[in-house]
Amino acid sequence: MSAESSAATNVALMRRFVTEIQQNGNFDLIDELTHPDFFDHTAQPGQSPHRDGVHAIMRYIHSTITDLKIEIIHCISDGKVVATTKVLRGKQVGEIFGKPATNGMIEMRIMDFLTAVDGQFKDHWATLGAIQDV
Repeated sequence: MSAESSAATNVALMRRFVTEIQQNGNFDLIDELTHPDFFDHTAQPGQSPHRDGVHAIMRYIHSTITDLKIEIIHCISDGKVVATTKVLRGKQVGEIFGKPATNGMIEMRIMDFLTAVDGQFKDHWATLGAIQDV
């Protein structure tokens, strides 16, 4: 596979992960799209950095934010690393990352970098922006 086709494949993988898992809550796809040796280098305190941590954080987000929509601003790959910037928006119905529930609309900007191996994400780094009321 050429670097160019690998990059396009990895961008498509990221878009699928964001849309189907992060936004739509299809948690059954987590094991399909994350490598058995997945490691989150920026896991939140108390969160497992492994695949089970992906399950936990996705369920946590969906339990605290309803009407979730994620806008992908940028999504690029060099064939191995996929980078994305996105904006998560929704109604905050529970405490999230220490911010008490407001029952109002919020947004949070996120930047992710992931390595992709054989059609699965293996390593993850993220920067989370502040949760803003909108």
